[in-house]
Amino acid sequence: MPPLIVSEKTLELNICAEILGFIRSLPQCKKAFWIGMKQDQEAKNGIDELISNVPNGMHLALQFKAPLSRPPNQIPYRYTINDKQNSNLLRLARNRPNAVYYIFPHYNTFSQMRSNSPNLLSDTYLLRIYDLQNLSPSVNSLGTHKVITAPPIATIRSEPIEVKLSNASTALRDVLDKEWSTFEENLISHEYLKEWLYHLIHEDSNANVAKENKRVIGQRLRGFSTFCIS
Repeated sequence: MPPLIVSEKTLELNICAEILGFIRSLPQCKKAFWIGMKQDQEAKNGIDELISNVPNGMHLALQFKAPLSRPPNQIPYRYTINDKQNSNLLRLARNRPNAVYYIFPHYNTFSQMRSNSPNLLSDTYLLRIYDLQNLSPSVNSLGTHKVITAPPIATIRSEPIEVKLSNASTALRDVLDKEWSTFEENLISHEYLKEWLYHLIHEDSNANVAKENKRVIGQRLRGFSTFCIS
């Protein structure tokens, strides 16, 4: 009998919950909370309302990616990223290079999740999005790239480039386990995050994309979360 496929949402909820617990265990981050997108917040007005009501704080941004289901439980794992989303994330990362990451969990079966639970971060990896600023546009009609992860390296195709992967726990500790006075050097301010989201909304509005599909912005933010530390 083939293994059950693990949905992207299942991975996102379980791993982000574990990340939140890890972040709260750090001395300066006890009051941290996770901001994720819900279905009724994926349209233009929902994003606007969401970010307008978030208390002031510093943000760590993660773009969650789920691996392809085949082959199961085997390195390398394979993922997909796309040019438009990557370009939007790079705009955010250029302000704070150490605050915006792709997150690649090495789980595509429930058996592997069960084996590692409650320490899913042991086999979850971060890629700093700022390190992809020289990624060439995709050559396919979908505007997508394949990401092949074999820690400590990820290879991005079709024009292959190699970038560093970091274990999630190690990377998060490197960014967050610091004195509060250094957080501003690493994390995204509340105001800059709002400006980035507003730009995303207005860019699509100007192109009349949002009028054609009110959830298009939410799709570009699918799997996007921030961890707010205040």
